[in-house]
This record gives sequence, C-alpha cells and structure tokens, in this order.
Amino acid sequence: MNFKNSILLLSIVFMVACTSKDSLLTAGNYSVKWFLGFRMADLLAKKASVHDQQDIQALLDKPWYGQFKLINVQTQQVITADRCSQILPDITQLQPVRGGDVSPYAGLSALCVATESIAKARPAQYSALSDFKLDADFPRQAPKNLALITSSSEWQDIVQNKKIVSWAQAETVKFDSKEGKYQAKYTMVGAHQEVLLLARGDFNHDGIEDLLLFANAHVVGGTYASFRLFWITKMNPNSPLTLIREYPTY
Repeated sequence: MNFKNSILLLSIVFMVACTSKDSLLTAGNYSVKWFLGFRMADLLAKKASVHDQQDIQALLDKPWYGQFKLINVQTQQVITADRCSQILPDITQLQPVRGGDVSPYAGLSALCVATESIAKARPAQYSALSDFKLDADFPRQAPKNLALITSSSEWQDIVQNKKIVSWAQAETVKFDSKEGKYQAKYTMVGAHQEVLLLARGDFNHDGIEDLLLFANAHVVGGTYASFRLFWITKMNPNSPLTLIREYPTY
C-alpha cells in the first residue's frame, strides 16, 4: 500500500469514528441526581430523609400528608389512598371524588410518577446536556409539548402541524424570572408556568443522559392549573431537546 492510499484509509477510518455515539456524545459516568424541586419527601405525613435511590424507592410506600378519596373511572370502584404505591398501578384511571381535591391530587400524583422514575433511573454513559439551562432561550429549544393549551382542538392543530417544533413556536412565551439553576418562571398569554429540573439520569435505559422536568402552570384570574412531567434528552450537542415521555398524556 502506497503513502497516498494509507492516508486515504486513515481518513475513512477517522470519518467512521466521528459518526459513532462516542463522538456525538461526551462519554463518562453520569450519576443519577435529583434537585430541590423534587419535594416528595416534604409532602409526607412524616418527613423522610433522602440520601440515595433506595430512599427514593421507599418514599412510594410512605403515607402522604393526607388521604384522597378516588374513583376509578373504568371500574367505578372508590378507594381511599394515602401513598404512591396505592395509585401508581391505575394512576391514569383514578380521579378525585371531591372537586376541591383535583388540583392537590394532580400535583401529588405527578410527583409519585416522578419518584418512581427517579428510583428506577440508571447512571448514564453518554451525555450532550452539559450546557442545559432554564433561561430565556429555553422555550426556543424545548419541545412544543410544554405549551399550555387548554383547548383540545387547538392542541390537535399544534400536534398535527409539523412546522411547530418548539414551545416558543406553539405559543408566545416570555422569560419571567429564575430561582437558582434549576427553577424558572415563564409568562404566556393569560397564564404563568414554572419549570423545575427535578432530576437527571438515564430514565429510559439507553445509556444516554436524560432530564426530568416538572411544569406547574396557572391561568391568570382563573382556577385552572396543570402539573406535568417531561422527560427530555439530546442525542448530540447540535440537536434540539427531544421529548421521550410525558405525564399526563393528552
């Protein structure tokens, strides 16, 4: 093999290597982490200490600050629940019997789902999320699912419109304020939404680091509120934030 052919072969090998997962993502040992926004331990009848994922798993069977009377909309069975482990198997079918419990239960049940997800997360081997920030630019990067659309018909229009990709394209969003590194508030038309980074880790077990976000939105001058979870990731440093799961689904 002559010198020119050797150089060509080395160039091809280099190009192939640059398309591998290792070149697109930063390799390392990215441990599972949770942050101040993850408040499940504060909502229990007796506050619990959380040091590791085993402690988080244990939260699922600890009593909450109060009980909720719930109805299964499929079976019409009524139950009284006071801990996450009671509601998680049928969580999508359960609704509060009392109207005043709708908002508190929605927030608490979303945190139950988050708790289970964090407990099952694994350390990641690769990450493209080192520069992630909750800032003024976040709505332009975030998936459109973060949009607070209360009309199902309007939401279907957004879902079906392939040109709408980001939250900022789905609705008008303005950065409001920031509390530390893991919490920011945004203003939309007639509403406010607080976004918190609850945890990071490999939630879908593909080796790539993901983020778990909690979005708490309220309508100005109304009683409507939503509590939603979003699991997002990045496949390489230049790609947009990608939604891998959300709760609840609409």
